[in-house]
Amino acid sequence: MANFGSRLSELRKNKNLTMKDLANEIGVSRTTISRYENDSRQPSKEVLEVLADYFEVTTDYLLGRTNQKYFSQDETIAFHAKGDLNEEDQKMVRDLIDRLVKDHKGTDK
Repeated sequence: MANFGSRLSELRKNKNLTMKDLANEIGVSRTTISRYENDSRQPSKEVLEVLADYFEVTTDYLLGRTNQKYFSQDETIAFHAKGDLNEEDQKMVRDLIDRLVKDHKGTDK
């Protein structure tokens, strides 16, 4: 299974970010990002959570503990809404996510 450094590098590159770009986004130095990606340094719990939130992935995915990259629908709703959506709005968001997933699967041919 992948390690933290390779996962971070993959996510950063998928967003077309340089190490400096990511460092500026999360408030650390470029050298720190380099050390993370080379697995010569591990992030604090707080930085790990910031990175997971930034890339919208689970901390377990970042740490290489699982291959489940993204949050479940309920976790995604909670992440974006921070509890501000009522049940009707949450259902609307779930339905939208379902349609997007179905449309995306239809393009994977």
